[in-house]
Amino acid sequence: MNSNDKTKYSIKLNNLDNNDKKSLGLLLHTRIQEIENKKDDFDFNKLEDPQIYLEKLSNLYKKSSSFLEPKTPVKEALFRLFIFNGNKPLTLKQINKNLTENWEMSQFPRDISIEKLASVINNISDYYIHPYGRKFNKSSLPF
Repeated sequence: MNSNDKTKYSIKLNNLDNNDKKSLGLLLHTRIQEIENKKDDFDFNKLEDPQIYLEKLSNLYKKSSSFLEPKTPVKEALFRLFIFNGNKPLTLKQINKNLTENWEMSQFPRDISIEKLASVINNISDYYIHPYGRKFNKSSLPF
């Protein structure tokens, strides 16, 4: 088994600078607004912690049968999957299994192999998906 097979990923909520925190909060907030069909005059300076929006959006997705439609782009599907499961860290194999189960009867075939998912996750920046709880080997430390 490759060491990458054990790497888990999640939406990074901790150690975000203020701009990233606001950006992620706004991204989640606008998703909530879309689902609730609301449009308000939103004050960017009054954004709540992204975790609050993630929990609310997760609950909305759990009530929706269409949160992960087969024609959803893979990048977006990854983001929605993490939100749906409450941002529980997942390996590429677990992500692949979840997407395969959700899309098994899809008319929109796509490559969601572990290799493809790894490539997408490694090149995704606008959804804040990162390796979770990375452990370091003491021998690799510079001191």
